[in-house]
Amino acid sequence: MTPTCGAQLPSGVPDSFDWWPIAAVGTVGAAGAYVYASGIPGINGILGALGYAPTASLLGPAVITSAFAGAAAILILVLYFALKPDGCIRSLPKGQSVCFSGIVEETQDTGSTAIAVLAPFAIPPAGIFSVVVKEAYWFLATQSAFWVYCSPVGAAMLPCVVRSKTACGGKIGSLAGAAVGAVAGVIAGYVAGAALAAALGCAAAGPFYLLCLLLVLLVAAIVAAAVAYAGAAIGGWIGQAIASAGSDPVGDAWDGLERGAIVTVRGNWVTNSDIGNNEIYYVTQLNLNGKADEKPGYSTADANATAPDDCPIAPRPPG
Repeated sequence: MTPTCGAQLPSGVPDSFDWWPIAAVGTVGAAGAYVYASGIPGINGILGALGYAPTASLLGPAVITSAFAGAAAILILVLYFALKPDGCIRSLPKGQSVCFSGIVEETQDTGSTAIAVLAPFAIPPAGIFSVVVKEAYWFLATQSAFWVYCSPVGAAMLPCVVRSKTACGGKIGSLAGAAVGAVAGVIAGYVAGAALAAALGCAAAGPFYLLCLLLVLLVAAIVAAAVAYAGAAIGGWIGQAIASAGSDPVGDAWDGLERGAIVTVRGNWVTNSDIGNNEIYYVTQLNLNGKADEKPGYSTADANATAPDDCPIAPRPPG
């Protein structure tokens, strides 16, 4: 039966729940209480050697806690992206390795130089291309899907996501850099806050005490966050440079991919947790087998008319 385009099931896509952000916030809160009471082992000694011991000032515990919070916020931000299930640190969503063929209906370049430079921990996939599949592979687009994408003429398509060659290096490097930057950030943030408090002469009483305190805490947090973010960025750049070495056959094929290309694709077949469509995440092999004639929209008949692919004959997956 010809696939129905759009929504497939009466209910919405089940919400995916990720436990770790809640755990991270709780952990940082508990750690912040400890920092306020006792400071940070190791960092206490460094600050003491610099003449800025947290216990030597009335504002010391609050200032170091504020610096800790600023650095921790950046570390959590980097962790949010680094711990996505994309195969870098956490494994890919559990799927099935499949092979199929068809005609490329559309391509979308999702890479961003700005993100690679400014936020290397958040590098997106290199791109996405949608394939009008042969009739024999309709089930890959429809089976257990909440949504089916179709070409302008109503032919079922399967989106295929191409991994950025440098994404994992950027994320792992950013995580390492953020950890180092967080330590340096707490020190720099506390020193900046303490120096500002001394310069302003914040007293424990008086009409401007709260304003002075808030300003000092804000400066401590901002400086700590800035240093931690700089560490994440520098670590990400180094990670990208390391990851850029070596070959990338899928990336090379993606660079030359155009609409109308006749392709054979292998990759991890999963259901998108946000939209509910089936997709290939990520493509592990991309073979270009020719070029179809240009037309407004490719149909299943157009895909069926292409040359036989080199996919092994395999039974339809259960479900």
